[in-house]
Amino acid sequence: MRLTIHRGTQEIGGSCVQITSGNRSILLDAGLPLGKSRSEVDLSEIDFSDVFISHPHQDHFGLIESLTPEKTVHIGETARKLISSTRIFLDKPPLSNTFSSIENRVWIELGPDFRVMPYLMDHSCVDAFGFLIEAEGKHIYYSGDFRAHGRRRQAFDWFLNDPPRDIDLLLMEGTMMGRENVAFKDEEAVEQGMLEVLRKHDDRLSFLICSGQHIDRICAAYRACIRANRVFVVDIYTAYILRIVSQRFSSLPDISRARNIKVLTKGLTAGAHYSKITDNRKYFGDFAHDIFLPETMITPDEIMAQPGRYFLKISNFSDLLKQLEQCSVIYSMWSGYLEEPKYHDIKQHRKVDFYEIHTSGHAVREDLQGFAAALKPKRLIPVHTEKADDYENFFENVFVLHDGEMLHV
Repeated sequence: MRLTIHRGTQEIGGSCVQITSGNRSILLDAGLPLGKSRSEVDLSEIDFSDVFISHPHQDHFGLIESLTPEKTVHIGETARKLISSTRIFLDKPPLSNTFSSIENRVWIELGPDFRVMPYLMDHSCVDAFGFLIEAEGKHIYYSGDFRAHGRRRQAFDWFLNDPPRDIDLLLMEGTMMGRENVAFKDEEAVEQGMLEVLRKHDDRLSFLICSGQHIDRICAAYRACIRANRVFVVDIYTAYILRIVSQRFSSLPDISRARNIKVLTKGLTAGAHYSKITDNRKYFGDFAHDIFLPETMITPDEIMAQPGRYFLKISNFSDLLKQLEQCSVIYSMWSGYLEEPKYHDIKQHRKVDFYEIHTSGHAVREDLQGFAAALKPKRLIPVHTEKADDYENFFENVFVLHDGEMLHV
């Protein structure tokens, strides 16, 4: 069995790992880099038959749109729906890939002596998996991205209690090597931080800046609203993401059944989003009707009449900001994005009290150590990290590869 890491040994994001056994070759993730990459990856120059996507973040799946239908893309069903829906809202054409759905701890047989088993993990998005690859009597485990401090931390605990055995090689992410969650150690702390802001400024309109697909974060905001006796207002895109995920997890808030949640149906964000709904009515089905139910919809005028009653998660709130004397903004994403002008300008705006309330989607070093200890690999290779050289200080059997190098397992 041969292993080649095409990208990911010295950077976070853009992951692409190839494993070959006999005449069958697969990729583990096919991601776009987050910024300027140290390595170029052209999938047309790699000979493989299948791609296993660990989760629906661009830095792990972004290259699949270049694939022909002859290549099978294995991915979680909810993850595939999230990718497809987001493309509609971004005015991108539908993907033409051949998809195959994966399930937690169900083998995918690729040949008489080559198979893959997905392991569901806690991460900052749904349908996040690690992969066990078995071929030629050898076992490789690819961690994907994971953490142990989200609302699905039970997945991490289940993994530690029943991990795959006899691991010859572990490919383990290390996004948080050299960093810690100092201010907000978990999603519960994030929820509490949001609640304190909402209560502190109980007469003001408050806004949330976070990914519409970060379900844990959306749920933290929703729960903080209930505790603060506010109404959570989302844009049409976020409402549809909640609709998709709530079809799988019925406990999640959906505009058709949850209290204290509304969808904004007018304004800059609503206009842009609704145009995608009208152009794709068959795709969105009942959702196109549900967002305009009296008990579901809300308008900017209603919000401005009682601003202290609401907490808004919408893509663009510049039109509302013009009408306010003061407001609160909770920023709940990676701090590095604050260098982008659109976020920097909001942070510096004279009408804004700005709060950073965030916890990482990735495991801290202590949890990485627990993960590696449970697997007991014969060799551990750092991936998805900028701190590969630091692994030897905290883990055993570390073997550092560089992009493009091949290893025989």
